[in-house]
Amino acid sequence: MAIKFKEIRKFLARNTRLSICFLDGDYHNYLLISDIPSLEYDELYVYGVGMTDVEFSLDIYSEPDEINREVTISGRGFTMQPAIEIVLSDKPRDIERNICDSLTFKDLKPYLQIGRWFNIVNKLDWSGESYEYRKNISEKYDSMYVYGIGMENNPDLEETYKELKYDTHLKKRMVLVLSDKPRRN
Repeated sequence: MAIKFKEIRKFLARNTRLSICFLDGDYHNYLLISDIPSLEYDELYVYGVGMTDVEFSLDIYSEPDEINREVTISGRGFTMQPAIEIVLSDKPRDIERNICDSLTFKDLKPYLQIGRWFNIVNKLDWSGESYEYRKNISEKYDSMYVYGIGMENNPDLEETYKELKYDTHLKKRMVLVLSDKPRRN
């Protein structure tokens, strides 16, 4: 049983920019999960989950030219901002899934981008562990349930990325909040 967008949608952080992408290269960018029309994409299958920099039209997205001493990458009428990227397909990937109705980390893991920074957070005590690559994420999380997906500034950046004067997904890490109990809403 593959993961459909309607299932993963409830786990996406409400305050994170999103890019919904398709295998043919088409995409739609949203400032918030609430900007996605109800039932839109619900029956499509998740092909991948990652982070990227995407463009937003300045008629719907505006900010000061400098925030926290960072400049904004922009052009005529658009700006580039980091976002969670969800790749969708009309056909499911052939990935075996847990039998239960709730999404476990083991179910989600094969869909995650290969690398560059994950923070796995335990909802029970809000402790977290950081991993650079998906393959290094401990199997101890496999039986835990997905509670949330978002992104945050990465405190473990290499100097090269710290020196960048603009905000980019390269300065972020994906946050995966996990719980011992399934999310009910």
